[in-house]
Amino acid sequence: MHFILAKILLKVNRPAHVFRLVPKERLLYNETRTDFFQSKRKIKKVVCMRQFIAIFAAFLLMPVLIKGIPLVTKKKPGFGPVLLITGVCLALIAGLPADTALRSFTSIFTTAKTVHIIVAIILVGVLGNLLKQYGFLDKIVAALETLIPSKKAILMVLPAVMGILTVPGGAYLSAPFVDKIGGDLELSEPRKVVVNLSFRHMALFVMPFTTNMLFIPTVVPEINIYHLIALNVGFILCMHTAAYFIYLHGAKSVRVQTCGSKKKAVLDLLLYLSPIYMVVFFNAVFHLPMYLSVALCILLMLLLCWKQRKTFLRNVWKGISFSTLFMLIGVYFIQNLIQNLDQVMSGVVWLFQNSSGFGVLLVISSASLLFGLTTGLSLVPIGIILPLVATLPMAPTLKLLYTFFVFIWSFLGYYYSPLHLCQLLTIKYMGCATWPVYKEHLKLIPWLFVCSYLLFYLYQWILL
Repeated sequence: MHFILAKILLKVNRPAHVFRLVPKERLLYNETRTDFFQSKRKIKKVVCMRQFIAIFAAFLLMPVLIKGIPLVTKKKPGFGPVLLITGVCLALIAGLPADTALRSFTSIFTTAKTVHIIVAIILVGVLGNLLKQYGFLDKIVAALETLIPSKKAILMVLPAVMGILTVPGGAYLSAPFVDKIGGDLELSEPRKVVVNLSFRHMALFVMPFTTNMLFIPTVVPEINIYHLIALNVGFILCMHTAAYFIYLHGAKSVRVQTCGSKKKAVLDLLLYLSPIYMVVFFNAVFHLPMYLSVALCILLMLLLCWKQRKTFLRNVWKGISFSTLFMLIGVYFIQNLIQNLDQVMSGVVWLFQNSSGFGVLLVISSASLLFGLTTGLSLVPIGIILPLVATLPMAPTLKLLYTFFVFIWSFLGYYYSPLHLCQLLTIKYMGCATWPVYKEHLKLIPWLFVCSYLLFYLYQWILL
């Protein structure tokens, strides 16, 4: 009688607790429950696979759009429209709900931090244009040539010094210098781009007040940030040495005839670089937002160019780049979409939890590349992977080594991302195509990948 009753209840979808009447009904309930969870796991796997496919398909689409749109419209597309179309395709292929995709777009304009960064980057472009229009760039280069006789050395030092300004897309500021000096060395436009990028990012590794460095102790409190910086120095030395021999060693050798006073050159540097280093001063000492710090330095430019004040507003307007604005909107749209692909995140966590030894290093490098390449941010892979490292039962020194490895590969994913703002803005300034830049990148990539593993095992041998 109970068995017949249970079958009737099944047909009318009554609550599951009814099946506890007798053992047979309980068995039937357990089988139903097992089937339900198995089907749920299968659905998650399918969604995860679909989201991974969406990421790769969308980013394969980008070069197709860049090449294909001019064939239809007879006009070269800006990065902004290409990125927005890529984002829409990503959302469609991944099966994201329409409201999620719309929220990913609207949050660009409603998130204060994002708006501040966009404003800061636009103002950096204005500041760079003012430095160029009023001859500050030429005077800075002339002062450096008096102090440093080798133009190759200047080309290595200048982007690194300006890299202290750790605003997203800050390479936009050093691009004019690299363009001018690189032209004297007869470097191609794509090579100028990679030189600007290669020597610019030292501050990310050695400055304790960068966003990444400030974030790490909140996740792994037992890590001494200065110990991590010491390990990072080894990678920076490897990267800069390799970049010099690959990109600059064979370039035309130009030595500068130093005839001016070195004392005057130092004073000129302090004066004409003041709109740049004062940005860091306002930001670090007074804790002003970056966009406000840059705005104050634009006012400083007005004071320094007071005799030419009649043309100042016109040059400010010329420095506002709407194509850069659209590009930034496209970048942040894709970043927001990627962060909504929850099954991709879950898949990486599962891989990490089911790996050990060398397998952990492979998972870290693969996952960091994935999230860095697809978001153009180094903090995203750090924020996803470092909490997993923090849960591993290991000695603090070994945890420091894994943190170093996560830091390096998060940087590499971000550095080679097609959404990397420094790269996009430098390419835009130099006026070259993206693919030749990646052909230049391919010469350095193997060295950096190998160095990261060699340094991990070298440090492990020394410290453990």
